[in-house]
Amino acid sequence: MSNERGDSAGYLGWFLLGAAIGAGVAYLTAPRAGSETRELLAARSGDVAKRAQDLAGDAQNHAGEWLDKSRELFEEQTQRLVAAFEAGKEAMKEEIRKWSTTGRA
Repeated sequence: MSNERGDSAGYLGWFLLGAAIGAGVAYLTAPRAGSETRELLAARSGDVAKRAQDLAGDAQNHAGEWLDKSRELFEEQTQRLVAAFEAGKEAMKEEIRKWSTTGRA
């Protein structure tokens, strides 16, 4: 299951990388001088990379929390189902016992 969490974070990382590249291309094709554009890209690239890492980390943490919660809910429902099954089995045994004792009397 942890592999799925890693895959999700990887997809998000690739998406954010693509968005950053798209933003870079947009800046490069903007009507500015090349030196101005390069300075602007250099200034903002560090911030964008840090934001992307923070967002990917947050997404991975949330995915882990959701996975843990869903696992807990699944375990609770399984325990309820097993308890209900056992109660039904005991009730059936009790009814069989009642029928067998009333049939002999």
